[in-house]
Order: sequence, then C-alpha cells, then structure tokens
Amino acid sequence: MIRLKAAPRNTQEEFQTMKLSTSILAHKLKSKFTLQNKKALSDELHLEQVLFFCDGDGMQNHKIYICSQDQVSEQDFIVPEEAVLFCIGKVRTRNTGKNGQVFQLVDDTSPFMLFNEIQRLFEYYSQWDERLYELANQEGSIQEMLDESFRVFHNPVIVNSADYFVIGYSSVIDTRSELSGLVDPDAIFEYSGEYRNTEQQQNLMKKKGAYFFPDYITGARSLCVNIFEHDRFTYRVTMVESLSRFEAYDGALLEHLTEYIKLALSKQMTLQADMGYRLDRILSDILLNPDQDSEVTRQWFSEFGWLPEHRYFCINLKVAALDLENMTVRFICSHIENMLGNSCAFQYENNITIFVNLTRFGGGAADALEKIVYFLRDSFLKAGLSNEFVGFETLYYHYRQAAVALEVGGRRAPFRWIHRFDEIALDYLLEQSRGELPGELVCSRKILELRAFDGKHNTDYYNTLKLYVKNHLNAVQTAKQLYIHRSTFLYRMEKIKELIRMDLDDYDTLLYVMITFRMMELE
Repeated sequence: MIRLKAAPRNTQEEFQTMKLSTSILAHKLKSKFTLQNKKALSDELHLEQVLFFCDGDGMQNHKIYICSQDQVSEQDFIVPEEAVLFCIGKVRTRNTGKNGQVFQLVDDTSPFMLFNEIQRLFEYYSQWDERLYELANQEGSIQEMLDESFRVFHNPVIVNSADYFVIGYSSVIDTRSELSGLVDPDAIFEYSGEYRNTEQQQNLMKKKGAYFFPDYITGARSLCVNIFEHDRFTYRVTMVESLSRFEAYDGALLEHLTEYIKLALSKQMTLQADMGYRLDRILSDILLNPDQDSEVTRQWFSEFGWLPEHRYFCINLKVAALDLENMTVRFICSHIENMLGNSCAFQYENNITIFVNLTRFGGGAADALEKIVYFLRDSFLKAGLSNEFVGFETLYYHYRQAAVALEVGGRRAPFRWIHRFDEIALDYLLEQSRGELPGELVCSRKILELRAFDGKHNTDYYNTLKLYVKNHLNAVQTAKQLYIHRSTFLYRMEKIKELIRMDLDDYDTLLYVMITFRMMELE
C-alpha cells in the first residue's frame, strides 16, 4: 500500500520544495538518459534536494547526489538507505535492502545537464504543490485543484462523497463526450448498485492509501484514495484511466492531492455550517415545528422563488436501513432533484421527503411522478403521495398525508411501490376510528351476529350481504356473481332480514353496514 509521508504545509510554514520519488525520477529521466539500476524503484515521495557529490563528504538521507566515476573509490561505495546516487559511469555499490538507490548513466553525459533536468522536475512539481496550497485555502477551490492536477496526471479526477454525490471533477470531462458517464447521476447510480451493500464495498471503504477500484464495475481502471473523518469513510478521490495509462507513481501523487482536497473540504464544511437557512432546512424546521409564524415562513420561501400562490405536493420515500448506513440517501436526494426541477429532497425521520413546486415545475403531480417512476421501481423505493395543495399553511399536514399513504398503503398492498393518499384515505379514517375502542366494539353488532350465525349453521349470509352492498343493492348482479338463481338470492335476503332486521334503504344504516364490512376486512 502506498504511503505519503510529505503532508501539505500548514499556513504557518514557509514554502518547501515538493518531494519526489525514485520512480518519478526514473520515468521522467529515461527519455534523455540511459539509466541502469539494480534496486527496485520506490513510489514514496521523500527526496527533497539534488546536490553534487564531493568525495569525502558524508551522504545524507532524502538527498539526491550526482557524481562521476572518477570521484568514487574502487572499493564498494555505500549509499544511505533513503538517499539516491546518480553516477556517470560504472560504480561498484552494495546491493542490499539497507542501501540507497544507485543509477548508473552509461552515456557520456554532462553532470550539469543531469543536475538541471532533476532541478526542473523539482520546480515542475513544486509549482503544482504551491498552487494546490493556495487553492486549498480558497472557497470553492476543489474544481480548480482538479483542473490544475490534470497536467500532472493527464487523466480526469473526480471527488465523490461516500453516498456517490459528485463534489467536483476535472473540467476535461465536460469537453469529451465519451467521459460524460463518469459524472452522470444515472450512470453512477447504476454501477454503484452493482456492489452497494456488499462485502467488497465494505472492504474498499476501509482502505487506507491509494488502491485500484474494480474496473468491471465502472468499465475503466480507476485509482482511488479514501478520505476519513473521525475514522469514518466520507469521501473518495478517483482518477480514471481514460486518457493516459497510469504510471507507477500516480498513487503517491494522488494521495498528495487528496491531502489538499481534504483540507479544502474541511474548510467548505465549516463555511456551510455558518451559512443561513437552505431550502431543505426550512422545510425540515417547519415539519418539526408546524406552528411557525406564517409571515416569516413566506419570507423564507420567497428567497427561493416559492410563493404562497404556487401549487405543491409531497412525496415520502421508504429507505432501507442499509442505504442509511452507507450514506446513499444524499445521493438519492440529489438524483431526484436533478430529475424533478423545482423540488427539494431531504432526509427526515429515516425516510426521504420531497416537496415539489408544481407551478414552477410546469405540470401536475402525475407529471412529476412520471419523471421518477422508473427510478423508484428500479431502485426498489416505495413512495407515498399527498394530494396537491396551495401555499404553506397546510404543508405539514400534506407531509403527513404522504407519510400516512406510505405507511397504510404499505400494509394494505405491500407489493405496490406507489401509494396515493386519496386511495388509502378511507382505510386511514377507519383505523383512526378504532383509537379508543376495539374494532369489534365499533362494528355493527348485527353484522357480527350474522357472521356468527354462518359459522354455526354453515350458511353464507355474511358474504351474500357483503357482495349485495358492494354491488349497490343490485340483486341481479349479486346473484350472477354468487352463481345462484335470482330466486335463491331473494330467499337468502329474506332470511338475512329476518335475522338482523336492518333497513338498507336508510342512508345512515347502509353507510354503517359498509363501514363495518370494510373495518372487518382491515381486521
């Protein structure tokens, strides 16, 4: 695993030269010099200065030295473990794990030319490092940091939150149509679903340092670095191998960039915490405290172009516990807001609540639902829908409509993923009516007696009366559905009237009988 020792500077520290690795040196110099080395290259950024070697002087760790063959004694030459020697000509060195890296240049090369080339590398990466340092202390700097880094990596870099929300990405993505899928919410949600909530995802979320993301998931090899806050995975910095092949040292440089991104994110979070109300916070506060001053509420909403004369409706989404644990909620909210213009989606009471400004959206609730219905189905998200409403006075109660629709509808028809309040309102009323008394004590005693009579005498009077009421007292239709002759049905009805003595022509009596049948269905 790649480890980055050179952390970004604090504001109190003076400018320091960017450190390099032996792998960077070897890769960048091989086009101009013929290098030979016996020891494996390192990606660690630890080399901080290039010097000419003077015979008799001791070598120091983390330094790069240049010498010629005639400067080295005939006996084996010892290079410190953390140092690097460039020798023009052949030199005998000890090749052990505790010795430093030695490069031999077999060409007749000027040591001054080599020195200048190495110094240019330090200057190149130091300019990048200094620019990152400046941007990390500016508001909204992540986008510029990624663009500044494109000249170093030659591949796009993307910053995502743990819930797949895109924080920023290299601008080159906007100029290349073949790269658009890297930041497209639909594409991200689709490929993230391939491994979301899996053991593999859990393992990747725990990784420290640079690591490769499985290319079969995204379609391209990706190099990633996780960002943690209080030991919790919160962000991922990803470089995609889409324009150039990865180099061995890219991981170390990506870790270096990630340290600055982490600094910029921490500053942005502080700024956001100090900001005034956002629309989702306004809505959350109203749901928590419905009795807020109406004039203040109107002023809040007016700042976002939401007016009292506009039409609205509310959606409540059931979110799985694993989605909450893995922080996909914010991504879902962002994706829905992208699909539904003039909407606000946020987490509330372990579900997702969405308010849509239908006036600004330019359609009705059905039109808005059509925009997200396939997303809901494919994501296994069940939704409760409120009725449409105008203004803010009943905003809380229409939220409750959506929540009730999801709760009651989910019990009544668990196989459905969309539940409208007007479709379950009657069941909700009946459930509320049983608040003080058990259902059996609210239902018609005579209907209960009719059901008990059936159980004792093996008759079917209860179902006969229930179907008769359901068919609006239509004898012909009821007899047909019962597969009995009309005269047989009329005989049954006479027996039923003798048993319960109820006048079904009376409106209140008929309503009570209908409510009783529905409540007994709920039971």
